[in-house]
Amino acid sequence: MEGDQQRPYSVLPRNEVKEKMNKQIDDISGVFYVSKNDATVLFMYLRWDTLRVSERLGEDKDKLLSESGLSSVVTDLSDSSWVICNNKTSDDHVNNDNDGLISTPCCSHKFCTTCWREYLDSLEKNQTVISCPDQNCRASVGPDTIKKLTGKDKDFYESYILRSYIEENKGLMIKQCPAPDCNYVIEFHQANDVEEYGLNVVCLCGHTFCWRCSFESHRPVTCNNVSDWLSTEVEVSVVDRWEERKAAMEGAQDDLQDFEDYIIKNPDSLKEQDVRIVREGLMLLIQCRQVLKWSCVYEYFHTEHETSKKEYLQFLQDIATTTLQSYLKTLQEETETAFYAADALVLCKFRHSLTTATSNVGNFFYHFIKTLQDGIVDVKVKSYDNVAGPYWLCDRCTYGNSWLEMKCKMCCETTTSKLNDLSLKWVSKRSYQH
Repeated sequence: MEGDQQRPYSVLPRNEVKEKMNKQIDDISGVFYVSKNDATVLFMYLRWDTLRVSERLGEDKDKLLSESGLSSVVTDLSDSSWVICNNKTSDDHVNNDNDGLISTPCCSHKFCTTCWREYLDSLEKNQTVISCPDQNCRASVGPDTIKKLTGKDKDFYESYILRSYIEENKGLMIKQCPAPDCNYVIEFHQANDVEEYGLNVVCLCGHTFCWRCSFESHRPVTCNNVSDWLSTEVEVSVVDRWEERKAAMEGAQDDLQDFEDYIIKNPDSLKEQDVRIVREGLMLLIQCRQVLKWSCVYEYFHTEHETSKKEYLQFLQDIATTTLQSYLKTLQEETETAFYAADALVLCKFRHSLTTATSNVGNFFYHFIKTLQDGIVDVKVKSYDNVAGPYWLCDRCTYGNSWLEMKCKMCCETTTSKLNDLSLKWVSKRSYQH
């Protein structure tokens, strides 16, 4: 959609996020001469805030290391109680032999790998620092300890650190895509862009979501509207319209999945450039169907007692639905043409036609969303609860005019200077050019 084309965020695979995290660790390690083990623990302790870590290390390095559990804990080695592994049947713990028992570098509390495994499994996912399994010990557990454990434990710890980097990071605007089984991560480049673009974050997996509440993208309504909608019983007719548009959105999602499956099975059927054009069109259809679905919620919460605005909104919804039907037909026809294109000229026509149609539909829905988010302020007429039908009521004479009329037929009073831009202009110049 217009306004979404130059997105102020990046969609990153997890391996790129991991590279960014490791670079951050390496930089602090090199500048302040601390081990990578200690740098990792410090970042987790201070929620990945590079500036704060740098300031604290510069002010009093020893104090920070002590606070974060990276200073040595004195243990009386003459007391056998420092071997506190309780798993006496473990293969790693036989006949009081300490071989195979593992402690942190900062303490001497030794545990077998089975105990470590059970301890790591019991951790809460949002702990800032992992401490020694001994509940009375504050020594931190870092990579140097984990590398002595099993491969499964190492994988667990790496995932734990990466999740900490994504979820607890105070220095970056970064978030995991909430779609099930999606491994992409979204990073906003500037914090002030979240306010404008956060309502419709588009992941490469095809999922669109709201940055603020992590629910699916719900333009044009607010997060509070979504919460109220999900917890409120509404009349059956409203729910029916919602379900109908939800089914249409799910159908668009199925179309995208069918296309992706076809391309996987027939990788040479379209060039990469053409696959991208078709994919963008199918993803736009999903977003637009989603907007229409949530416009039902907007109608319920924002036009319940304003008949004129409600009728105008329904008018715009009808235009939007017709626009999407026309666009879907164009998308199907142009894609089929591209599959069987025999020369470059036909492909060039396909690219131009479909790209233009996609841009037109995106522009239409951008203004459709903006009109609703602005409160449909262009409708200035009075509200009459007893008047039904597709009419606007003149402020001067209260005559009921069709929405296709720009002026009152009775007294020639113009109802709004922007009505033409919001209806006929969109239909004639944008929606049906193709």
